[in-house]
Amino acid sequence: MGEYSKIELLLLDKFTDAIDNYIQTAVYSQTDKDKLMYSSCIDDEEKEVFTKKEIKKMHKKLAKCNPDIAEFLRCYISPTQFDLSGDNYDQYRERLIRNFLSQEFDDVLEVLTMKFKKVEDVENLDELEWEEMIEEGQYGIDNKFMNHFIKYMAIAERLMLFKSFLEYQKEEKESEETNEIYDLLNTIRNKDHTDLQLYNIVKERTQLNKDALQYLYKDIEVYLFSEKDDFEGNFSEDEVEQAIKDLKDKGYTEDDLIQLGYIKKSKVYNIESNKMDLDYTYINKEKLFFPFEFFPIYQLQGLINSELSKIQEKEVVVKPGVNSALILKTDLSVPQLALLFKMVNDLKPKIFNTKSDAELFRFISANFQTKKSTERGISTQKLRNEFGNPDLKAIEFWEKHLHTMLYNLRKLK
Repeated sequence: MGEYSKIELLLLDKFTDAIDNYIQTAVYSQTDKDKLMYSSCIDDEEKEVFTKKEIKKMHKKLAKCNPDIAEFLRCYISPTQFDLSGDNYDQYRERLIRNFLSQEFDDVLEVLTMKFKKVEDVENLDELEWEEMIEEGQYGIDNKFMNHFIKYMAIAERLMLFKSFLEYQKEEKESEETNEIYDLLNTIRNKDHTDLQLYNIVKERTQLNKDALQYLYKDIEVYLFSEKDDFEGNFSEDEVEQAIKDLKDKGYTEDDLIQLGYIKKSKVYNIESNKMDLDYTYINKEKLFFPFEFFPIYQLQGLINSELSKIQEKEVVVKPGVNSALILKTDLSVPQLALLFKMVNDLKPKIFNTKSDAELFRFISANFQTKKSTERGISTQKLRNEFGNPDLKAIEFWEKHLHTMLYNLRKLK
């Protein structure tokens, strides 16, 4: 696949941020309720029953996803260490979104590069304008498909949260009465440590081994989730409202509070309208009430990420590239090639052993080059459109050549 231009890369970054923002907002709108229900369970047994019940619900919902996004969801829910490549889950999610857009946005990028001639033109648009482009389906964006992707990525995120609950419960049952990791993190949190002391702690526990560093980071994330949840539970809705009011009384506007990270306003998915049109306000209780409580733990996370980055830089990862010699170049147009595969794919019994049309589209994109396709391959969105609505000229082309092929077949008898 060819290189993207600077403007194309920036456009992908902007849309990646916008979609990630949508996903996280959709998750935030449910997280408080999930935490409340989980925390209200009487004991560990009830927590386990509740968690498994919610996981079943998520499984049923995910089963209804469009096959075209199933592979992205699978990679997100069950990534391998190779998939993660040293990324944390936030970075990995952004990478998946970017890969999704790279597959779906070829035609959109072509249109947008006509509109945005300079990097400054792209940078001058604020976050809401990118979200508006997605929501309204501007510049050829398939907003229904984007909303579908956002909805199911948010469901996948919730599934992972509940799975982490189960894993945490299992680890607690198997661990000793005194949780060594928790004791260590509590000590770090409540006592000042220099960077060198933190480094020595990490080195002693992990020997700076990549897998051990990643497991320690995951343990810290579980610790933070649990401890921050407990802290947030100490503050009522009235106290939250009063804290926001106090800030406004000091002269802060709502825009100031958004800019400073105290609140976040966005749209969330509305099941009834099937659109991202529900107003949602997320209030950052940590920022409001205990901004420095977990600062030493964040320092520890930063140190671990730094060590993982060093390892990643040293690793020589040889990834199989696309050998252009293996790509079949044809004199067919995309509509002609798409119709050929459609005719074969429509035969009964089935000839191609593929799980979905999306898998077939990816195969065509990766292995064929037409007269006008770019080095980045044939757009899978273009193939999907041609499968659904074949081009008249392509039909006439194959109508003519099928007669010739039949004639040649008869001569072989």
